[in-house]
Amino acid sequence: MIDLTRFVNGIDNRPEGMKYERTFGGREGGERGDRSDDGGDEDSPLVPLVVWNTTPACNLRCQHCYFGAVDSRSDEELSTAEAKAFIDDLADANVPVLVFSGGEPFVREDIAELAAYADRQGMRTIASSNGTYLTPERAEAVADAGMAYVGVSLDGVGDTHDEFRGKEGSFEAALEGIENAQDAGMSTGIRSTMTRETIEDLPDLVDLAVDLEVDRLNVFHLIYTGRGGTITDTDLPFERTREMVDYLFERTLELAETDPGMQLLSAGNYADAVYLYRKIQRELPERADRARELLFEDGPGRVVKKGDGGPKVVNVDYRGDVHPSMFLPTITMGNIRERPLEAVLEDSDVWSKLAEPSRHLEGRCGECPFKEVCGGNSRARAVAENGDLWAEDPRCYLTDEELGLGERGGESGTVREPTDVPTDTLRT
Repeated sequence: MIDLTRFVNGIDNRPEGMKYERTFGGREGGERGDRSDDGGDEDSPLVPLVVWNTTPACNLRCQHCYFGAVDSRSDEELSTAEAKAFIDDLADANVPVLVFSGGEPFVREDIAELAAYADRQGMRTIASSNGTYLTPERAEAVADAGMAYVGVSLDGVGDTHDEFRGKEGSFEAALEGIENAQDAGMSTGIRSTMTRETIEDLPDLVDLAVDLEVDRLNVFHLIYTGRGGTITDTDLPFERTREMVDYLFERTLELAETDPGMQLLSAGNYADAVYLYRKIQRELPERADRARELLFEDGPGRVVKKGDGGPKVVNVDYRGDVHPSMFLPTITMGNIRERPLEAVLEDSDVWSKLAEPSRHLEGRCGECPFKEVCGGNSRARAVAENGDLWAEDPRCYLTDEELGLGERGGESGTVREPTDVPTDTLRT
């Protein structure tokens, strides 16, 4: 995801519940300290924050659900005891954050117990929820257990949300969930996906986020995974995508003046960063140097240094299967019931390559001078459209000219390095 507030305005206003430093391998710790007793090993595999799909069960039927959630819980779910053993392994690996997701995570009765267990081991816990199960009692229980943040999905306002998520009244229930979480003392955020059905509500949704005083709003591009892969015809035309990124740019500037505490982000298409960098160059040239530094410093496609980390997120589903991302469920690297997550990642060729995706990208993405910035955008869309993890992402809306690509032809093509991009970052 792209922190638009920081990228455009230079403001780091992340919610306190979302701030952390990765403390892999016992290196110098973050706000909660270094959990390693033995000093760690710089050569140990680096485990990122973990998204755990706690259950396949959900009470909604969202059109874009990447998980393809179902009505009822599964007897294949990790038990409470297994989940605690899983958390023990994560703590041993110095995982900084555990995200409880689903389905709907609050369907599980033991979420507060598990959050408290993780919290006692120095791990931050957050949740990704539809909000409808966040009663005052549940919100208070998880807040007391140390849960720092909950992100609630709102895909439009009122009927737009209800229709997109398949249940009448789900919008009002989600608002109540947000308010209950805030009353319990948690940081809150809103997540929303842009499609032809929801996009007209985006300005009203930003206004609503301000009115609700949530800490962040994260606007997603559509990912072609799960049920999201069945509605690709509702994805925005490229020109409309540009219009909405322009809109987010303007609102980011506005919020810096009117509501500096609220963080605005985009996710699901790192081409936004390149597009906005070009826009900053034209319209806010005094901010261009800082933006360029952030562009390459935070980009998911960067070539990492030894011990400098890999992908920032890994996914474990309710059965314990390990996937490179919650959007890549067809790629399974192992199972945490059989081996610790750290060992699974250490032995995974896919995980190793995803640590440096720019080395492996093909097609237009492989030729792009900005591939170290975006890492090829969404590998899930590449798989969905081309059946190939390293193929180009069909949703890069930038022109060859904007990317600095010259005349491309044949298998290799040619690449013209943009003069304003540091050449030492254009490694292949």
